[in-house]
Amino acid sequence: MARSNIALIKGDITSDIYYDVFTQNGKAVPFLRVYLMVNGTPEAKEIKGLRVVFYGYLAELSEAHLQKGSRIQIEGHIQMRRAPNGSPTFEIVAEDVEFLRNITWERGQKRLEEMSANGRGRPEKSSFVALLPEFTEELSEAGL
Repeated sequence: MARSNIALIKGDITSDIYYDVFTQNGKAVPFLRVYLMVNGTPEAKEIKGLRVVFYGYLAELSEAHLQKGSRIQIEGHIQMRRAPNGSPTFEIVAEDVEFLRNITWERGQKRLEEMSANGRGRPEKSSFVALLPEFTEELSEAGL
């Protein structure tokens, strides 16, 4: 399947992260939101406050590793949805993350061990994408 909506972003987390667990169809779905500062290049201006969201396994694992000031590289896609007031919200939906700098490795490793012990190993890369259409509507209604 060809994909034309691919985003590869590297930046620093500029604010506190937001983590929560929502319920969809009776199933708990972890959700993580961060804002990145992406440095500019001679060809492009810097970006302040780029919204990045994580779902499921990736959200739970990333929440344990990340903190304000962490540098990460995200592979994902761009998504637009409507805020409760009707204005458009653009965000990057992370499908993969690479932890680069200022990472809490000990806490992340502990979470990974807990998740493995509870049978929540890494799913296939695109397994959470099926949750997104309904789940993003719930987030919009909640004002997230």
